This record gives sequence, C-alpha cells and structure tokens, in this order.
Amino acid sequence: MKSKMILFIFVFFLIQNLLYAYEIENSNSVDIQVSFQKISHQNPWLVGEPFSKKGKAIHLGKGQFFTVTLAAQKPLLAEMDSYDYSVPKLKITAYDPETGFTLLQAIDTDRLSKQVFIDEKSVQKSCRSGKTRYVSLPFSKTPLKAFLLEKKESDEPNFSFQNSVVCGITYQDLLIPTEYIRFFLNGNGYFRSFPHPGWMYDVQLTPSERAYYSRDIGRGILVTDSFPGIGPAYSLFPGDLVIGINGVTLQNLKDWDKYDRVMDLILRDAKGQLKKAGAKTNLIVYRNHQKLLVSYPLGVYKTDHFLIPEQAPNRNPVYLIVGGFFFTELTGSYIKEFGSEYRVKSEKKLVYLTDFYQKKTHPIRERIVILSRVFPLDGNVGYQDFQDLILETVNGARITSLEQLKTKMDREDTNSFAFEFSGGKIAIFSRRDIVDLKTELQNIYKIDRIQNLEE
Repeated sequence: MKSKMILFIFVFFLIQNLLYAYEIENSNSVDIQVSFQKISHQNPWLVGEPFSKKGKAIHLGKGQFFTVTLAAQKPLLAEMDSYDYSVPKLKITAYDPETGFTLLQAIDTDRLSKQVFIDEKSVQKSCRSGKTRYVSLPFSKTPLKAFLLEKKESDEPNFSFQNSVVCGITYQDLLIPTEYIRFFLNGNGYFRSFPHPGWMYDVQLTPSERAYYSRDIGRGILVTDSFPGIGPAYSLFPGDLVIGINGVTLQNLKDWDKYDRVMDLILRDAKGQLKKAGAKTNLIVYRNHQKLLVSYPLGVYKTDHFLIPEQAPNRNPVYLIVGGFFFTELTGSYIKEFGSEYRVKSEKKLVYLTDFYQKKTHPIRERIVILSRVFPLDGNVGYQDFQDLILETVNGARITSLEQLKTKMDREDTNSFAFEFSGGKIAIFSRRDIVDLKTELQNIYKIDRIQNLEE
C-alpha cells in the first residue's frame, strides 16, 4: 500500500511538471518562435510558405512579451515553446522593421512566465554601467547607444539579467540598454522605430580638410550624407560644416568622443532621454563663409524617397503586368533575391545602379521601372528573352514610376504602345493585344491580380 501511495505521488508531480513545464522557476526568458510571411520582390503575386525564427522573449506583465527577431520582414504571429501538447499563441502588436524589436500579446493562455522588470529605477539600482558608443546593427541603419562587452556573446539576440531585472539586449559584443525596450514599449501604433539623425558626419578630419572646410570659423563636423525623406535633405548638403546643434557649440568637443557626443545632441534631450520622432532639431551650418540656421523634425529611417529604396517592409512589393510583361520598381531587395552571389548572377547594370544611386536625393519620388521577366504566352512570342531591362519610354514619354506607367496605359488615347528598354530593345503592342494577353495570362497562370499599386 505504501509503495502504491509513493508511486501515485510521483506520477502526480510528474504530470504537474509536464503541464507547467514552460514555467521554469527562476527563468527570466522563454523560448518562442515567430512566423513570417515570405514576400518575393521578383514574384510578388505568389504567396510564399511562412517561415519561422526561434528566439528568446521576456514577459513584461499582463501577458505582454518582448523579443528581438528578424528585421525587414512581415511577422504574422508567434508561439511559445512548451513541453506539453499546448502551444500558447502570441499576437504581434508592435514591430520595428529596422531593428526587429517586437511586442507580443498572449491571446489563448493565462499560464505566463515570470514577469521581469525594465523600469528605470530598478535598472539603475541593479545593473552596472560602462563605456558606451553609438553603433548600427548589421541589419539596421539606426544608431543605437550600446555598452561594449568584454567578450563576444552569441550572434543571436538575447537578454542580460540581474536577478529579475533586465539590464539590456546582448548581441555579439554589444549590450543594448533597457531604455530602448522601454522606449519601444511606450510607443504608439503597430510600426514603431527609433529616431535617426537624418544625416551623417565625419569628425576625423585631416589637417588639410580642417584647414579647407573651417579655416575661418573654427572646429565643427563635416556633413557626409543627408538622407531624403527622413531629415534635412535640400537644406543640408555633403560638404557643409555643422558648428552648433540645439544651442550647443561644437568648438570645444574632444575628437576622441565627438561622434558620440554629437549623436547625443541630436537624438537626446538635456536630461539624456531619447527623443521621439518629430522632435525639432536646430543646426548652425557654415557654408560659403556664411552661417545658416537649418531646422528639421527628427524622423525614423526609411528609404521611401530614395531613387532605389533598399526595401519596402511595410507593404507588398509593387508590380504591374502589361501584355504578359511583369514590371516592377528596382529595389535593393529585388537584386539580393538572386542569392548571396547576386553581384555575379544578376544583371550587372542593375547592380551598378543600385550601388551608385541608392541614396540619390530627388525633389519628386522618381523610381527606376524594370521589366523583370515575360510570361510565356502565344501573343508575346519573340519577347520572351527580355529580362531585367530598364523601361525607358512608352510612346516616347520617359517613365519614372509604375503609377505613371499605369496612368499612361489607362488614359492615353492611342491604339498602340511602343515600349523602349535599355539596350535599344523595343516591344510594340496594340491595345487589343494587351486585352487579349491579359485574358490569356489569367486563364493559363490563374493570376487574379495584374497589379499592386495601392498605397
């Protein structure tokens, strides 16, 4: 009888442990996997199979979890790993396409892991500080102020704890402070990103550069890039010398930490708190022996106004199919879908354009429209070797966007269209041909949408 009682107790505790196995005592993080929708810039009409990325998440309270996952993707949902048959689901409530920061909400379980603490008071009391510098993660353009670790950690994002207090996010040899988690948590809307200066600068000038750019004004920082759509583009130019930021002169800043001090002046307030997007920034600029005041609101990094954007993570890739010709706009993501050896395998002219004109500033949102490929149809035989060509003109008019191409096709009162491409190649269709080819395309390839141009 006694042995049966011992066996019963053993089985009871075993079942209890299995049921609550993912609530590991003293564990500050849980294993999750985030599922993403595969999006192709070369075949955007196809719905790819979802793929997953495993990682760590922390419970911030009330069923809210925070994790760092893949950047520049389209997250669908997340699942919490468990040892029983249940798979607790987590809803994506906020996402930063730049850093992969993601906020999750438990939706079908009340069995939650231990809550951790990220409040400023707890972090200051429990976590040690050290030397910091502004860095950009390999997959991001946004500067973050990080602590330098003595040794390299994992290449996968993780968390550093002191008891139940989160001291930051570890990545390689960096520790991203907890303040960035708080900033992200307290943001608004689904897409949340951190402010970007909107321009970049060089502080390590040679004596001859310093003499040339600031010979009659003193020390400053040299503007190297001004990004359209996110900063003072059209007001600040490469070669300008910035000598003051938000009322602080740069004359007495030491060279060894000038880069980070300047980032602080742009991105943080007088108390050292990270500013939100929209905060006003004032620069005193020296140009052509004159002082100028340049004011602009801080923005988040995006490439919408670039001639060749890197990617468009907030929307599906744009395309337009005309006469079985698949037209899209050139992006960095389109080129990179040729694989790790895209520089060898893709069209050389497109690679050159992507490298050279990626950051080109335009007063209007011009794009490079390309013919990606031609669907094999009976009505377009003879053009099926056309691939990765730049569309230059239609009926003699220069084409600078897919919207413009669609408008021309819809509104121009003509019975024929002549498409001129790079390399001197030309394709000619009548309006009747285009209608017939659309019907043939939909019947053979079952493509219900021949365009995706909605903003």
